[in-house]
Parts: sequence; structure tokens; C-alpha cells
Amino acid sequence: MEMIAMKHNPLLSFDDGLEITFSDLKYDAEHNGYIVLYFERPCNERRGFDSAKFVYPGTSFSDVIGFTDKDLESLMIHVKKAAPLALEFSKEDAYA
Repeated sequence: MEMIAMKHNPLLSFDDGLEITFSDLKYDAEHNGYIVLYFERPCNERRGFDSAKFVYPGTSFSDVIGFTDKDLESLMIHVKKAAPLALEFSKEDAYA
């Protein structure tokens, strides 16, 4: 079985343990270049992590575990501010 390496590039880290990373540039029929943002935060109650994904450009989170609707509203602020920059970083890496 061949292993597929999935690269996550660091984007933002916060004091509460929240980490935001982003994927390499991807393409499909719907998007002319997109990235996936990954959100993870330690969760002591479950001895694991809260997590969510966001395809950018896009409008909503998917695969949400542990984050509340209020948390997602806060995370959306980070999407709006940082995702355009992360997309540009991915484009630069793809064409370097």
C-alpha cells in the first residue's frame, strides 16, 4: 500500500493551543485553485482535539468535532483575515 503524504503548512498558533494550518494548492472542476484550512485545539475533556476543516474559497466549515457554533463564528474571522494570504502562499509554492 502506498502512503500519501499530506502536507500541512503552519499559519497561526494561539495561546489557547489553537493551531491553524493549510494545505498545498489543489484543483478541481469547481475551483480554480483552492486550499483547505485545518483548525485544531486540544480538548482535555475528550483527551483529544477539537477540529474543523474549511475549503477556501468557500463559505462553511466541514468535519467539525468539538467546536461550538460560537467557536466557528470566531474561527470565521480568522478565515476572512488569513485565508487569502495562505492561498497566495500556496500559489507561490506551487509555481516556484
